[in-house]
Amino acid sequence: MKKYVIFLIVSALVAVTGGANAQLVKQKTKVEEKNQVDRDWYNCSFEKDGVYGACVNEAYEFLKGKKVKARPVVALIGTGIDTEHEALKANIWKNKKEKSDGKDNDKNGYVDDVNGWNFIGGQDGQVMPFVMREGEREFLRFKDKYGDVVQDGKIYYSFATGKKEIFTPENPEEFDYYRKYVCKESRLAQAMSTNWMDHVSADYTRLFDKEVRAKYPNKEKITVADVLEVCAPSQDDTSIRGMILYGIQIVASARKMDDWESIYNIFVAESRFTDGQKKYDRTYAKYGNDGRPAIVGDNYLDINDRVYGNNVLLTADAAIGTMIAGVIAGQREVEGRNNPIADQAEIMTLVVQAGEGEPYLKDMALAIRYAVDHGASVIMLPQQNSLYPEGQKQWMSEAIRYAEEKGALVIVPVHELSLDLNENIFFPNRWMDGGKEFTNLMTVGMSGKDGMPSANSNFGSKELDIFAPGMKLFSTCTGDTYQFGNGVPMAAATVVGVAALIKTYYPKLTGGQIRDILLKTVTSRKGIELEKNVQREGKKYVDLYLFDQLCLSAGIVNALDAVKLADEWSK
Repeated sequence: MKKYVIFLIVSALVAVTGGANAQLVKQKTKVEEKNQVDRDWYNCSFEKDGVYGACVNEAYEFLKGKKVKARPVVALIGTGIDTEHEALKANIWKNKKEKSDGKDNDKNGYVDDVNGWNFIGGQDGQVMPFVMREGEREFLRFKDKYGDVVQDGKIYYSFATGKKEIFTPENPEEFDYYRKYVCKESRLAQAMSTNWMDHVSADYTRLFDKEVRAKYPNKEKITVADVLEVCAPSQDDTSIRGMILYGIQIVASARKMDDWESIYNIFVAESRFTDGQKKYDRTYAKYGNDGRPAIVGDNYLDINDRVYGNNVLLTADAAIGTMIAGVIAGQREVEGRNNPIADQAEIMTLVVQAGEGEPYLKDMALAIRYAVDHGASVIMLPQQNSLYPEGQKQWMSEAIRYAEEKGALVIVPVHELSLDLNENIFFPNRWMDGGKEFTNLMTVGMSGKDGMPSANSNFGSKELDIFAPGMKLFSTCTGDTYQFGNGVPMAAATVVGVAALIKTYYPKLTGGQIRDILLKTVTSRKGIELEKNVQREGKKYVDLYLFDQLCLSAGIVNALDAVKLADEWSK
């Protein structure tokens, strides 16, 4: 909390002196690579090709002559997709109980959900242009209660009446959640708190003026040095008094002023407060309204309000979903195209994400249940999030547990924030419901041709399961085009593809069993020492790690060894 208060003060002082969706990036360079090792290296192996791919080509050699037993359904929960792409349309899932006739033929509440569903769409065909972050949604939920509250040492003040008054929360646990988690995650909360902190610093400035003039009643020109000397806090002072004084010193130094009256006028100027309000208004205009009430019209805090959305899957950011789908499914060995991993897999698209932001947990929970109820055996989620409100976290926990009971594997990519997941909790994770850990939830990080993890990947010897190829992967893009792309979602797609390949030939294996197989059969990198970026307390460092300190499996997904073990387990 102290660090958060310091952040607010520094933000305010920067103004006085004048002084985190999907991490998939398309490459704009022309496609020049001609051979398979360059174009489809994620299918290759170190032994045969000199790159640390997922050994998919060799897996197909092992599977030659074996009977295809299923067309596994893979649910991509995230952005939209180009269902008409030449390389994907034969592998797009079709709801056999639904027709494109404007009716809810299968009586599930969703009209014309032939290839999937869009949970951020409206009945008139609109789609939300972006989704807010969870921190912004939570701030707006608590804004009227706590938005005007600031902390000064051990005391909280409220400006709800327009005047500074001591604040005592009726629900300390809720208030503690707001201050520790919501304020940290919300740009709106930070903008509003900075605004009110300007008022606090003005109050202290007036107090400093009284104190220094009482000390020097006859001094004609009081200096900043006088104020710093007279008003210095005592050693046991827990208020932000000292921080405000330090701020005054910074501003005086930056402006090369020593005249106290000039600095005083800067800190108490009415324009500071109006400018702070304008900054909050600009922040709200940018991040505070994603149009959900007008477009979707549901209550996002009510999981039972489930019938909403539309069937629009070709969204503005469908390129991301199309690239992910192209890694997973489609016809192999077609000249000029990429080689997908699971040629028999069918792609079900469930849209919960648009442009930027963090998906609504209600949408994701309902999408997981939709996927399971419509036969998906492998489910890919958007990247993890560091803020899951308690009630909504339960929705996600119950949905993942439901998938576990039905034998579905759930795969989620980690973020590229250089954070140790043992020290920083992200959701979903295997322990999130407080009970028995999920056996069907798998977390994925990104690795390159050299077998090294991304320098900025989140990591954890228990919290991150596996690494997979995700850098410069050639895949499908919207409009029958093909592009190279980077990102952890591409790495997760590689693991999803391998899981779907296993389900194609060994459909009786459960999601938990497939997770175990993938963990036991990695291309081991155990004992490999490497440099890795790590972020602690907002600062980035470079440190040495062993590969086995970065993830549970200590390796990279290996399709060949995975199908071999799956073959043994299925006998």
